[in-house]
Amino acid sequence: MNRSLKLTMLACLFLLFSVLAACGGGGSNTGNAGTGTNAPAEGNQAAGGNEGTNQEAATKVYKDGLDKEVEVPVNPQRIVALHNVGELLALGVKPLGTTDYHLSKYDPEKVAGVESVGESDPNMEKLVELEPDLIIVSSYFTPEVITGLEKIAPVVATKWGLTPTEHLDALADLLGKEEEKQAWLDAYAAKVASVKEKLGQHAGEKAVVLQFWEKTIYRHSPTVFSSLYDAGFAAPEQAAAVTQTEAIAEEAVVEYAADADRLFLLVEDPSNKDRYNELKETAWKDIPAVQKDQVHLVDTGRWNDYSASAMMWILEDLESMFGNH
Repeated sequence: MNRSLKLTMLACLFLLFSVLAACGGGGSNTGNAGTGTNAPAEGNQAAGGNEGTNQEAATKVYKDGLDKEVEVPVNPQRIVALHNVGELLALGVKPLGTTDYHLSKYDPEKVAGVESVGESDPNMEKLVELEPDLIIVSSYFTPEVITGLEKIAPVVATKWGLTPTEHLDALADLLGKEEEKQAWLDAYAAKVASVKEKLGQHAGEKAVVLQFWEKTIYRHSPTVFSSLYDAGFAAPEQAAAVTQTEAIAEEAVVEYAADADRLFLLVEDPSNKDRYNELKETAWKDIPAVQKDQVHLVDTGRWNDYSASAMMWILEDLESMFGNH
């Protein structure tokens, strides 16, 4: 996969408001264009169990994120998800198929039986073979791709720019999964409370998040990492003012993180600290969090998804970091 596609998906799954690149339909475990915590319901291939032939055959009109009125099954059984996989899994819905990017995000048991429909762009021939009764995409997909998909099955585009919980609302409404949505929200609230307790004296500390992507450093809106702040950390004034993803110079980080107690750095390989070690001896040697050795290298693949799955992943990582504090 080439660099421009990867950077495109960094914008698409990371930034609510930025325009780093023209959006596309895929990515990789970098700052991409991409884990579920709730297992799908037993025997449930898509949005619900078998409730009878009449129910399965029934349709309804649903207005999607492109303001298009789409006739969709009331009880779809064969969903292909090219977006929002994390939200579907949170609702107990295992899609019939998705892209390799999404498949790579999850433990194999979470996506057992889910078919690959392409690396990043959908493989139309594979989609035809799967005979889906509903395809879920994002509104950033090009009209040409959506038109092609519509020849295979009804297509619902979720609105780009919604938060993960807003996507949960929309998909729960589409699929009739209000109880499952509430169960996930309750589980999330319980996890937040658990992590807050483990943070102990660290609750209330100011935290800044940055991402290393190739040779560039990016800062993002704190909204992208809502779990970090829900769990008890606070965004310093300068970080709280960021509304879009943008590159930041190594030297500018000194002032940007001047009030931060902790720094969280998204990297492709948290075990590789070479670049950070170089920075902490040079450009970043005066940053308080660096001086106090309160810098955490975290996995980009777990933190960059901007999904219900990533919300839980961030909490899990915080629990591991601070569980003994």
